[in-house]
Formats: sequence, structure tokens, C-alpha cells
Amino acid sequence: MKLFTKYNRINLFVMVIVFLLSSCAYYIVLSYVLLNESDRDLTVIKGKLEEYVAEYHQLPTNRQIDDEQIIYTPTSFPGTGSHIQFSKLYDPEEKKKATFRVLTFFILAGEKNYEVTIIKPTEATIRLLRTIVILTIATIFIISISSLLINRLVLHKLWQPFYRTIDIMRNFKLGTKERLTLPETDIEEFSFMNMSLQHVARKADDEYLVLKEFTENASHEIQTPLAIIRSKLDLLIQDENLSETQSKTLQSAYMGIKKISRLNQSLLLLTKIDNYQFTNVQVIDIKENIEEKIAQFQELWQNNQIEVIKTLAPATINANPELIEILLNNLLSNATKHNMTGGSIGITLKENSLEICNTGPAHALDQSRLFQRFYKEVPHSNHNGLGLSIIKQICEVSGITPQYSFKENKHFFLLSWTSGKIL
Repeated sequence: MKLFTKYNRINLFVMVIVFLLSSCAYYIVLSYVLLNESDRDLTVIKGKLEEYVAEYHQLPTNRQIDDEQIIYTPTSFPGTGSHIQFSKLYDPEEKKKATFRVLTFFILAGEKNYEVTIIKPTEATIRLLRTIVILTIATIFIISISSLLINRLVLHKLWQPFYRTIDIMRNFKLGTKERLTLPETDIEEFSFMNMSLQHVARKADDEYLVLKEFTENASHEIQTPLAIIRSKLDLLIQDENLSETQSKTLQSAYMGIKKISRLNQSLLLLTKIDNYQFTNVQVIDIKENIEEKIAQFQELWQNNQIEVIKTLAPATINANPELIEILLNNLLSNATKHNMTGGSIGITLKENSLEICNTGPAHALDQSRLFQRFYKEVPHSNHNGLGLSIIKQICEVSGITPQYSFKENKHFFLLSWTSGKIL
């Protein structure tokens, strides 16, 4: 969820709560004010009536003052006190029952006791109250919607420098000659973020160049002594004056050097892949590459009596040719090394996927550690345990999704990708 979307939701929720509470409070306060105003009018009429009776000792003949109606009811005993209440009475003008505010009190006029009832209609007040409340609610609603729209537009505009920075960072690659350039902004927080990112990017780029230089130097400096040692051992092994024990010792040393050389090459390859040093990307015909690999492995498979079942459909991918060659070579090498005499290898190529299955150990591999470096199914195996790790790394930089499964006593490696995607 985007930040300003979440902010708008929280803002909307708070505004709705405030809107409801303020509407209720406004309705209560307005009702109280209008009710007090109505009661004050009734009290004023009561006071005028008492003044008139005190001066003339009789009740006034006019029983209608403005909208208020006055009713005199003779009583046989003097009453005390007064009270105001709502009453449902028939309204001849509306021709239906309506709500009235009624003030009742007692008065002595001309030595006679009367119960005086002053009736004031409240329908007009209620209609006024409803109109004011509706207008208020509509106004608050319009203000809320306008505020949300304005906030959305303003926030979207304010966050544009952030999204431009993210887009630039997403496409930024280490090792390029171009320095990271982020958009200028007058927002202090975004400006501070851009400065921090530029500092981190410059530092990472410098460290990357140092690491790249180290990788290249290490590849040269380590491989050269190993090659010299291997050549010297070759010469010693061919010496006819060596005893059988010496020959076996030299052969053991030769195999160790050879293993170290393979390990060094694999680690250097992983380092180069991690550092994105394979930048040459082009359209690769996967079918053609697989057919070339099948031709290379054909003799080895025949010697081990391994049956190969292939179904190849046209397929392409945008990736580095060298990495794809290493990927296919490792997949087929693993399917061969971990197979059995008289086993089988299945190769199924579709437009967006490649599946390679092979017979082998009758149990599934540990999927949680399968692609980890130096993982070996057999602890004391002669393999360095980097083959599947290299496959995983190549897949990550090439936009390929690798999957492993074990079914029908066969090991399946499925690679999926999107055709035409520029990586």
C-alpha cells in the first residue's frame, strides 16, 4: 500500500469520525438553543399575561399572540407552579397531529382561579433545525471530499521527487562510468535522502571497482601458479624413473591441484556474476544452444548407456551468451554426474521454459539447502558443491526462475522465463 494512500485512508477515517461527532454535537447544541428560544418566548408571554391581570384584574380577550395560542380553564382551587413540555396535538392547519411546546401555569383573575395553557407550534422550528442540520452536513461532506481530493493531488505532487529517485536507483548499476544524478527538490527530507543515496552510491561504486580489480588480479595471479604446478607435475608423472609409490603420490597431488583450480574458477565466476560483470545482453536461441550441448555430451552419454529423450521447441531469451552456456553446461553436467549406468535424461524445451530431468539417487534433495554454496548431497564427494549455486546466481541475473522437484524417482529442474524481456 502506498504511503499517501494509507494517509488518505487514515485521514478519511478521522474525518468521518470528526464529521459524525461534530454533526451530533451541532444537532444537540442547535436543538438546545432553539428549544431555549421557544421556551423564552413562552415565558415572555406568561410574564405579559401576569402583568395584564395584575393591572386590570381580568384575563385579556385576545387568545392568539403571533403563533402562540392561549387557553383559559377555570379551576375550583388555586394552583401553584408551572411546567413546560412537548405535546402531540391536532393541528387544524396541517390537518394532522403535530408537536407543540406547551406551557401550563395557574393565575388568579377577578377572584377566580384559572389554569392557563400557552401552546406554541414547533413544526417550523423543527423544519428550520432540519434544514440547518442538512445544510451543515452537506457543507461538512463537501469540505471533507474537497479536502481528500486536494490532499491526494497535493501529496501526489509532493511525492513525485521520491518516485523519480526510486526509478533512478532501480536502474542504477555499479561499475558504469556515469555517476548517480538524482533530481533536485526543495523538500528538505527528500533532499537529505538524495544526498545520502548519492554518498552511499559513490562509496559502493568505489568499493565495487576495487573488488572488480581484485577479482581480475586474483584470477590471473592464482591461475598462473596453478598452471605452472600442473605442468611441472605432468612432467614428473611422465618420468620413467619414478617408483610406483612416488607416481601415486604425484598423481594424488596433481588431482588436488586440479580440484583447487576448478574451485578457484568457480568462485571467481560467482564473484563476477555477483558483481554484474556479464553486461553483454542479446537475444539467444536456446534451442540451438541445447542442440550444441547435446552433441558435446552425446559420446559421454553413450559410454554410460544413458538414454536421452528430448522435445525441443523454438525458444529465445535475452541474456548474456556466456552465462547461458555455463548454465546449460552445468545443468547437463549435473544430470550426467548424478545419473546411473543405464539411466535416462529428459530435456523438454518450450517457449518460456526448460525442464531437465534425470534418474539418480532414489530420494529428493534438500530443497532448503539445494542452491547453497558448497552444499553436497554426499559429504565426501569429489565435487566442490558450487554447480547448483552457480546455476542459481545465473538465473537471478538473467531473469530466470529455477524450481526443483522429485517425482517418479526422477529429479526435475525447471527453468522459467519471459520471452522478449530485456534484462
